[in-house]
Amino acid sequence: NDGGVDWITPAPQSIDSTIYYVAATGNDENSGDEGHPFKSIAKALKRIKPGGEIRIQPGEYHEHLGIDKLGAASAAIRLTGWNGRPVLHGQNKRSIGLLFQNCKNLVIENLTFTNFTDVGIMAAKCENIELRNLVVKENGHAAQLADWEIEGYGIHLEGSKNCLIENNDVYRNGPDPQKFPDYLMGTGIDTYGNRGCIIRNNHSHDNIGGGILVEDSFDILVEGNTIDGNDLDASADEWWDGGLWLDGGGDVTVQDNVFFNNKGPGIEISDEDKQQPTGYVLTNNKSYQNYYGIFIWNFGTKGWPDSTVIKRSGNLFSENTRRDVWIVDWY
Repeated sequence: NDGGVDWITPAPQSIDSTIYYVAATGNDENSGDEGHPFKSIAKALKRIKPGGEIRIQPGEYHEHLGIDKLGAASAAIRLTGWNGRPVLHGQNKRSIGLLFQNCKNLVIENLTFTNFTDVGIMAAKCENIELRNLVVKENGHAAQLADWEIEGYGIHLEGSKNCLIENNDVYRNGPDPQKFPDYLMGTGIDTYGNRGCIIRNNHSHDNIGGGILVEDSFDILVEGNTIDGNDLDASADEWWDGGLWLDGGGDVTVQDNVFFNNKGPGIEISDEDKQQPTGYVLTNNKSYQNYYGIFIWNFGTKGWPDSTVIKRSGNLFSENTRRDVWIVDWY
């Protein structure tokens, strides 16, 4: 499956600091300079090289693009909203707004992704990708990529290393209506199989499913995020997932986050596949007015796992409607 996107072949990746401009009123026959912008993001992505920048003017862009092997370690490529916040709009029929694969050293910022059926923005097998100051809303309502096992996400990061997801507003992503009897639950920021990544200062809220998933990942920092109002209600099992669901991997630090008003656990930590993770650090988080403050399962204990598994300090679990701390040896 090609992801249902229009795949772009990048230019040879030599260093070139050219800045290209894109405007909804532009023309792809133009030169792409500030006075003569391209009309499509696709055209700019075909031209851009390491060291360069794509500046997208405000407007609505009906594109769904995939690009493979863009970028080089020697110089960053920047894709940015310019003089306002342009909108990549999937019109409830396009699968993924931007899909980066085997790319490196990219900065994506100041854009809005909305109404893509599967994922707003996705990076797979990438290195040094920064996703910053994005608005990612109303995506994943009707996922088409069944063989990719996508349930509907705002941001999806998979199999990547040294990436940053920071200062994004991520909301109303996930299946809508919810897919019963399958009980699929989406995720605002979905991350799987990554290394050396940071998820910082995001607001992931009111998603149909979880706020943040960190699965089978190592050396991850989840810091300063606000996770609230996520609808984890799955009628058969009452709820699935968590405001933050941390599963498998190891060496994950979760600190200075706030979780509230989630229909389910504010924080869920599990060892679903019996990987025996170690090095989790849980510090100075607040989790309140959820169903549960924290739910921990499958570590073989009904009490807190020992400090080699979860080292904790300064956390507040209070005012949760069912239980503040719930720990079971399996689930």
